[in-house]
Amino acid sequence: MRTQSGPAIRLEDYKPSDYLIDQVELDFKLEPEETIVTSTLLIRRRDGVPANAPLRLHGDELELISLSIDGTNSTNLCKLDNEGLEIAAVPSSSTFALNIVTRINPTGNKKLMGLYRTSGNFCTQCEAEGFRRITYYLDRPDVLSVFTVRIEGDKKDVPLLLSNGNCINSGDLDGKRHFAEWHDPHPKPAYLFALFAGYLCVI
Repeated sequence: MRTQSGPAIRLEDYKPSDYLIDQVELDFKLEPEETIVTSTLLIRRRDGVPANAPLRLHGDELELISLSIDGTNSTNLCKLDNEGLEIAAVPSSSTFALNIVTRINPTGNKKLMGLYRTSGNFCTQCEAEGFRRITYYLDRPDVLSVFTVRIEGDKKDVPLLLSNGNCINSGDLDGKRHFAEWHDPHPKPAYLFALFAGYLCVI
């Protein structure tokens, strides 16, 4: 059981995010120790926010592989630290697409926050701030997004591939791996994101 508490967040200190994320596409290629997560975020600058406002995303124990803005490799434009990443030079347009590829280790995730592996199953725990251990994101409850999720894994090890919303596609890939795609039409904060991949049985 977790006993530590996070820093106090006071209402008087609340400030709306400069940016919002209207749509999220996530692609998980599940492996026990090297899962690749590709996220495509449709980002919108809030009305009244200056065009030169930096974009700050939360992230925790992620390995950044690549980052691109509107299809252009922009990995060299982001600054990484222990709390996430910051992009100082964002497009002047009010909306843009941000593509981020990260690598995580579900088996080595002993904090049981984000995506972790237990008893051979992949599970997520994103409440209250666990989504930032999956990909770089505006991991705060006032940012609501529509999620579309693709999950790929080994058919034998993870016969069930589940996420939020409705299953819109599924199938076999190469005989050993399969995939499922899920779409949740209702905008939600990242802490409500859920994924399960593994085996369930009725007792």
